[in-house]
Amino acid sequence: MKQHKAVTTAITQAENEQRCAVGTTDSIRRALRRRYLNNELLSPYSNLYARPDYWQTLNECQRSMHVARALSVLHPKWVFAGLTAADAYGYDHSWNLHRRRMFVADTTGRHSRSAQGTASTDADAYRIEHVFMMSVNARLQSGILVTEPARTLTDCAVSLSFAQALPIFDSAARQHMDLQLVADACKRRRVDIAPIRNLLHYVDGSSENGGESQVRAYIIINGFATPLLQVEVNDPVFPARRYRTDFMWRLHDGRVIVLEYDGMAKYADASMTGRRTVKQVLREQKERDRTLRAAGVTCILHCTYEDTLSNKLFHMLKDAGVPQIRQYGDYGT
Repeated sequence: MKQHKAVTTAITQAENEQRCAVGTTDSIRRALRRRYLNNELLSPYSNLYARPDYWQTLNECQRSMHVARALSVLHPKWVFAGLTAADAYGYDHSWNLHRRRMFVADTTGRHSRSAQGTASTDADAYRIEHVFMMSVNARLQSGILVTEPARTLTDCAVSLSFAQALPIFDSAARQHMDLQLVADACKRRRVDIAPIRNLLHYVDGSSENGGESQVRAYIIINGFATPLLQVEVNDPVFPARRYRTDFMWRLHDGRVIVLEYDGMAKYADASMTGRRTVKQVLREQKERDRTLRAAGVTCILHCTYEDTLSNKLFHMLKDAGVPQIRQYGDYGT
Protein backbone atom coordinates (compact mmCIF):
# COMPACT_ATOMS: atom_id res chain seq x y z
CA MET A 1 0.00 0.00 0.00
CA LYS A 2 1.20 3.52 -0.80
CA GLN A 3 2.96 5.31 2.04
CA HIS A 4 1.01 8.02 3.82
CA LYS A 5 3.44 10.35 5.57
CA ALA A 6 0.87 11.65 8.06
CA VAL A 7 -0.06 8.07 9.05
CA THR A 8 3.57 7.03 9.42
CA THR A 9 4.16 10.08 11.60
CA ALA A 10 1.04 9.37 13.68
CA ILE A 11 2.09 5.76 14.33
CA THR A 12 5.70 6.69 15.15
CA GLN A 13 4.61 9.44 17.51
CA ALA A 14 2.09 7.12 19.18
CA GLU A 15 4.71 4.45 19.83
CA ASN A 16 7.10 7.06 21.21
CA GLU A 17 4.33 8.18 23.57
CA GLN A 18 3.45 4.56 24.44
CA ARG A 19 -0.11 4.71 23.17
CA CYS A 20 -2.17 3.61 20.18
CA ALA A 21 -2.37 5.83 17.12
CA VAL A 22 -5.59 7.78 16.72
CA GLY A 23 -7.25 9.38 13.74
CA THR A 24 -7.39 13.06 14.61
CA THR A 25 -8.57 14.19 11.15
CA ASP A 26 -10.88 12.64 8.56
CA SER A 27 -7.93 12.06 6.24
CA ILE A 28 -5.85 10.21 8.86
CA ARG A 29 -8.88 8.26 10.12
CA ARG A 30 -9.62 6.99 6.62
CA ALA A 31 -5.96 6.17 5.97
CA LEU A 32 -5.58 4.28 9.26
CA ARG A 33 -8.77 2.32 8.61
CA ARG A 34 -7.61 1.35 5.11
CA ARG A 35 -4.44 -0.08 6.61
CA TYR A 36 -6.50 -1.87 9.25
CA LEU A 37 -8.76 -3.43 6.59
CA ASN A 38 -5.63 -4.44 4.71
CA ASN A 39 -4.34 -6.21 7.86
CA GLU A 40 -1.42 -3.82 8.19
CA LEU A 41 -2.72 -2.53 11.53
CA LEU A 42 -4.86 -3.90 14.33
CA SER A 43 -7.58 -1.95 16.11
CA PRO A 44 -8.13 -2.61 19.84
CA TYR A 45 -10.87 0.03 19.95
CA SER A 46 -12.75 2.25 17.54
CA ASN A 47 -10.33 4.70 15.83
CA LEU A 48 -7.36 3.28 17.78
CA TYR A 49 -4.63 1.47 15.87
CA ALA A 50 -1.28 -0.24 16.37
CA ARG A 51 1.22 -2.20 14.33
CA PRO A 52 0.74 -5.95 15.03
CA ASP A 53 4.46 -6.64 15.56
CA TYR A 54 4.72 -3.73 18.01
CA TRP A 55 1.56 -4.83 19.86
CA GLN A 56 2.99 -8.33 20.32
CA THR A 57 5.91 -6.93 22.32
CA LEU A 58 3.53 -5.54 24.97
CA ASN A 59 2.13 -7.34 28.00
CA GLU A 60 -1.51 -6.94 29.04
CA CYS A 61 -0.83 -4.05 31.41
CA GLN A 62 1.15 -2.17 28.78
CA ARG A 63 -1.59 -2.73 26.20
CA SER A 64 -4.17 -1.41 28.63
CA MET A 65 -2.13 1.76 29.16
CA HIS A 66 -1.64 2.19 25.40
CA VAL A 67 -5.41 2.07 24.92
CA ALA A 68 -6.05 4.40 27.88
CA ARG A 69 -3.56 7.03 26.68
CA ALA A 70 -5.06 6.95 23.19
CA LEU A 71 -8.59 7.27 24.56
CA SER A 72 -7.39 10.28 26.54
CA VAL A 73 -6.42 11.93 23.27
CA LEU A 74 -9.95 11.41 21.96
CA HIS A 75 -11.68 12.08 25.30
CA PRO A 76 -9.42 14.37 27.36
CA LYS A 77 -11.99 14.70 30.17
CA TRP A 78 -12.33 10.98 30.79
CA VAL A 79 -11.13 9.85 34.23
CA PHE A 80 -10.04 6.23 34.42
CA ALA A 81 -10.84 4.12 37.45
CA GLY A 82 -10.44 0.66 38.96
CA LEU A 83 -7.93 -1.66 37.37
CA THR A 84 -7.07 0.88 34.65
CA ALA A 85 -6.13 3.43 37.32
CA ALA A 86 -4.17 0.73 39.16
CA ASP A 87 -2.17 0.22 35.95
CA ALA A 88 -1.41 3.94 35.82
CA TYR A 89 -0.15 3.91 39.42
CA GLY A 90 2.00 0.86 38.72
CA TYR A 91 0.27 -1.34 41.30
CA ASP A 92 1.11 -5.04 40.94
CA HIS A 93 -1.67 -7.33 39.77
CA SER A 94 -2.22 -10.36 37.60
CA TRP A 95 -2.28 -9.61 33.89
CA ASN A 96 -5.14 -12.08 33.55
CA LEU A 97 -7.50 -9.64 35.29
CA HIS A 98 -7.68 -7.25 32.35
CA ARG A 99 -9.78 -9.27 29.90
CA ARG A 100 -9.66 -6.27 27.54
CA ARG A 101 -11.70 -3.97 29.76
CA MET A 102 -11.19 -0.25 30.40
CA PHE A 103 -12.75 1.33 33.49
CA VAL A 104 -13.98 4.91 33.31
CA ALA A 105 -15.48 7.00 36.13
CA ASP A 106 -19.09 8.08 35.57
CA THR A 107 -20.87 10.70 37.67
CA THR A 108 -24.02 10.87 35.56
CA GLY A 109 -25.46 7.42 36.19
CA ARG A 110 -26.56 7.24 32.56
CA HIS A 111 -24.20 4.35 31.87
CA SER A 112 -24.48 0.94 33.43
CA ARG A 113 -21.47 -0.90 34.82
CA SER A 114 -21.79 -3.46 32.05
CA ALA A 115 -19.59 -3.45 29.00
CA GLN A 116 -20.33 -0.93 26.30
CA GLY A 117 -19.94 -1.85 22.64
CA THR A 118 -17.12 -0.55 20.44
CA ALA A 119 -17.03 0.08 16.72
CA SER A 120 -13.93 -2.06 16.29
CA THR A 121 -14.58 -5.44 14.72
CA ASP A 122 -11.39 -7.03 16.08
CA ALA A 123 -12.01 -10.17 18.11
CA ASP A 124 -9.66 -8.75 20.75
CA ALA A 125 -11.37 -5.34 20.90
CA TYR A 126 -11.46 -3.56 24.26
CA ARG A 127 -14.70 -2.46 25.87
CA ILE A 128 -15.55 0.32 28.31
CA GLU A 129 -17.04 -0.33 31.75
CA HIS A 130 -18.38 2.69 33.62
CA VAL A 131 -17.84 2.97 37.38
CA PHE A 132 -20.46 5.19 38.97
CA MET A 133 -19.38 7.66 41.67
CA MET A 134 -21.00 10.75 43.10
CA SER A 135 -17.94 12.91 42.47
CA VAL A 136 -14.45 12.41 41.10
CA ASN A 137 -11.18 13.69 42.49
CA ALA A 138 -8.90 13.17 39.50
CA ARG A 139 -5.16 13.40 39.14
CA LEU A 140 -2.79 13.04 36.22
CA GLN A 141 -0.81 9.79 36.39
CA SER A 142 1.21 8.13 33.64
CA GLY A 143 -0.28 10.46 31.06
CA ILE A 144 -3.98 9.93 31.86
CA LEU A 145 -6.52 11.29 34.34
CA VAL A 146 -7.28 8.71 37.05
CA THR A 147 -9.17 8.47 40.31
CA GLU A 148 -7.17 9.27 43.42
CA PRO A 149 -5.28 6.30 44.97
CA ALA A 150 -7.73 5.72 47.86
CA ARG A 151 -10.70 5.55 45.50
CA THR A 152 -8.73 3.32 43.11
CA LEU A 153 -7.94 0.86 45.89
CA THR A 154 -11.48 0.73 47.24
CA ASP A 155 -12.87 0.14 43.74
CA CYS A 156 -10.41 -2.72 43.24
CA ALA A 157 -11.25 -4.14 46.67
CA VAL A 158 -14.99 -4.37 45.99
CA SER A 159 -14.68 -5.63 42.42
CA LEU A 160 -11.92 -8.23 42.85
CA SER A 161 -11.40 -11.21 45.10
CA PHE A 162 -9.14 -10.99 48.15
CA ALA A 163 -6.37 -12.90 46.36
CA GLN A 164 -6.62 -10.63 43.32
CA ALA A 165 -6.69 -7.38 45.31
CA LEU A 166 -4.02 -8.09 47.95
CA PRO A 167 -1.12 -7.61 45.47
CA ILE A 168 -2.58 -4.20 44.57
CA PHE A 169 -2.80 -3.14 48.23
CA ASP A 170 0.69 -4.47 49.03
CA SER A 171 2.08 -2.61 46.03
CA ALA A 172 0.45 0.65 47.15
CA ALA A 173 1.95 0.15 50.61
CA ARG A 174 5.40 -0.37 49.05
CA GLN A 175 4.92 3.00 47.38
CA HIS A 176 4.42 4.45 50.88
CA MET A 177 0.77 5.32 50.37
CA ASP A 178 -1.05 6.44 53.51
CA LEU A 179 -3.53 3.60 53.90
CA GLN A 180 -5.48 5.60 56.47
CA LEU A 181 -6.85 7.45 53.44
CA VAL A 182 -8.33 4.15 52.25
CA ALA A 183 -9.88 3.54 55.67
CA ASP A 184 -11.37 7.05 55.58
CA ALA A 185 -12.69 6.45 52.06
CA CYS A 186 -14.60 3.42 53.36
CA LYS A 187 -16.84 5.73 55.37
CA ARG A 188 -18.04 7.41 52.19
CA ARG A 189 -18.81 4.24 50.24
CA ARG A 190 -22.31 2.80 50.00
CA VAL A 191 -21.02 -0.69 49.43
CA ASP A 192 -20.08 -3.66 51.56
CA ILE A 193 -16.78 -2.45 53.04
CA ALA A 194 -15.87 -5.80 54.64
CA PRO A 195 -13.52 -6.71 51.74
CA ILE A 196 -11.75 -3.34 52.11
CA ARG A 197 -11.28 -3.75 55.87
CA ASN A 198 -10.07 -7.31 55.35
CA LEU A 199 -7.41 -6.12 52.89
CA LEU A 200 -6.35 -3.28 55.19
CA HIS A 201 -5.91 -5.81 57.98
CA TYR A 202 -3.57 -8.03 55.96
CA VAL A 203 -1.78 -5.52 53.71
CA ASP A 204 2.01 -5.62 54.05
CA GLY A 205 4.34 -3.44 52.00
CA SER A 206 7.31 -5.69 52.74
CA SER A 207 5.94 -8.20 50.22
CA GLU A 208 8.37 -7.85 47.34
CA ASN A 209 6.10 -8.53 44.36
CA GLY A 210 2.64 -9.51 43.23
CA GLY A 211 3.49 -13.20 43.08
CA GLU A 212 4.50 -13.28 46.74
CA SER A 213 1.35 -11.36 47.65
CA GLN A 214 -0.81 -13.93 45.88
CA VAL A 215 0.92 -16.77 47.72
CA ARG A 216 0.34 -14.99 51.04
CA ALA A 217 -3.31 -14.49 50.12
CA TYR A 218 -3.58 -18.24 49.51
CA ILE A 219 -2.01 -18.88 52.92
CA ILE A 220 -4.48 -16.54 54.62
CA ILE A 221 -7.52 -17.85 52.73
CA ASN A 222 -6.70 -21.38 53.82
CA GLY A 223 -6.53 -20.38 57.48
CA PHE A 224 -2.80 -20.81 58.05
CA ALA A 225 -0.94 -18.52 60.44
CA THR A 226 0.20 -15.36 58.69
CA PRO A 227 3.96 -15.67 58.01
CA LEU A 228 6.73 -13.21 58.70
CA LEU A 229 8.00 -11.61 55.48
CA GLN A 230 11.54 -10.94 54.26
CA VAL A 231 13.27 -12.13 57.44
CA GLU A 232 17.06 -11.86 57.14
CA VAL A 233 19.16 -14.90 58.06
CA ASN A 234 22.91 -14.60 58.59
CA ASP A 235 25.26 -17.23 57.20
CA PRO A 236 26.82 -18.81 60.35
CA VAL A 237 30.12 -19.37 58.49
CA PHE A 238 30.25 -15.95 56.80
CA PRO A 239 28.15 -13.64 59.01
CA ALA A 240 28.47 -10.74 56.57
CA ARG A 241 26.46 -12.76 54.05
CA ARG A 242 22.73 -12.55 54.58
CA TYR A 243 19.74 -14.19 52.95
CA ARG A 244 16.21 -12.85 53.00
CA THR A 245 13.45 -15.45 53.19
CA ASP A 246 10.12 -14.92 51.43
CA PHE A 247 7.97 -16.39 54.23
CA MET A 248 8.88 -17.64 57.70
CA TRP A 249 7.05 -19.17 60.64
CA ARG A 250 8.71 -19.46 64.07
CA LEU A 251 6.75 -22.08 66.00
CA HIS A 252 6.38 -22.38 69.77
CA ASP A 253 8.28 -25.68 69.82
CA GLY A 254 11.36 -24.02 68.35
CA ARG A 255 10.89 -25.14 64.76
CA VAL A 256 11.46 -22.62 61.99
CA ILE A 257 9.66 -23.14 58.66
CA VAL A 258 10.60 -21.20 55.53
CA LEU A 259 8.60 -21.02 52.30
CA GLU A 260 10.26 -19.68 49.15
CA TYR A 261 8.23 -18.55 46.16
CA ASP A 262 9.91 -19.63 42.94
CA GLY A 263 8.34 -17.64 40.13
CA MET A 264 9.21 -18.83 36.64
CA ALA A 265 10.95 -15.49 35.97
CA LYS A 266 13.51 -16.59 38.54
CA TYR A 267 14.70 -19.13 35.99
CA ALA A 268 13.84 -17.49 32.66
CA ASP A 269 14.02 -13.69 33.06
CA ALA A 270 17.55 -12.46 32.33
CA SER A 271 16.97 -9.35 34.46
CA MET A 272 16.39 -11.60 37.48
CA THR A 273 18.92 -14.33 36.77
CA GLY A 274 21.76 -11.95 35.97
CA ARG A 275 22.15 -14.01 32.77
CA ARG A 276 23.04 -17.09 34.81
CA THR A 277 21.95 -20.46 33.47
CA VAL A 278 19.11 -22.43 35.04
CA LYS A 279 21.70 -24.89 36.35
CA GLN A 280 23.59 -22.07 38.07
CA VAL A 281 20.40 -20.67 39.63
CA LEU A 282 19.42 -24.11 40.95
CA ARG A 283 22.92 -24.69 42.33
CA GLU A 284 22.80 -21.36 44.17
CA GLN A 285 19.35 -22.25 45.50
CA LYS A 286 20.71 -25.50 46.97
CA GLU A 287 23.60 -23.60 48.57
CA ARG A 288 21.17 -21.08 50.00
CA ASP A 289 19.01 -23.88 51.46
CA ARG A 290 22.08 -25.49 53.08
CA THR A 291 22.99 -22.16 54.65
CA LEU A 292 19.47 -21.62 55.98
CA ARG A 293 19.47 -25.06 57.59
CA ALA A 294 22.87 -24.38 59.13
CA ALA A 295 21.40 -21.17 60.57
CA GLY A 296 18.61 -23.06 62.32
CA VAL A 297 15.82 -23.32 59.74
CA THR A 298 14.29 -26.76 60.23
CA CYS A 299 12.08 -26.98 57.14
CA ILE A 300 12.38 -25.29 53.74
CA LEU A 301 9.54 -25.43 51.22
CA HIS A 302 9.51 -24.20 47.63
CA CYS A 303 6.35 -23.36 45.73
CA THR A 304 5.36 -21.99 42.35
CA TYR A 305 2.30 -20.00 41.32
CA GLU A 306 0.86 -23.20 39.84
CA ASP A 307 1.01 -24.79 43.30
CA THR A 308 -1.47 -22.17 44.56
CA LEU A 309 -3.93 -23.15 41.82
CA SER A 310 -4.12 -26.71 43.13
CA ASN A 311 -4.09 -28.28 46.57
CA LYS A 312 -0.34 -28.89 46.45
CA LEU A 313 0.70 -25.85 48.51
CA PHE A 314 -2.10 -26.51 51.01
CA HIS A 315 -0.79 -30.03 51.63
CA MET A 316 2.84 -28.84 51.70
CA LEU A 317 2.08 -26.35 54.47
CA LYS A 318 -0.09 -28.77 56.41
CA ASP A 319 2.45 -31.60 56.21
CA ALA A 320 5.23 -29.23 57.31
CA GLY A 321 3.26 -28.34 60.43
CA VAL A 322 2.37 -24.72 59.67
CA PRO A 323 -0.46 -24.07 62.14
CA GLN A 324 -4.00 -23.50 60.92
CA ILE A 325 -5.45 -20.91 63.25
CA ARG A 326 -8.80 -20.60 61.46
CA GLN A 327 -11.11 -22.99 59.73
CA TYR A 328 -10.61 -23.40 56.01
CA GLY A 329 -11.93 -20.43 54.05
CA ASP A 330 -13.12 -18.36 57.04
CA TYR A 331 -11.27 -15.21 55.98
CA GLY A 332 -10.10 -13.57 52.82
CA THR A 333 -12.96 -14.65 50.57
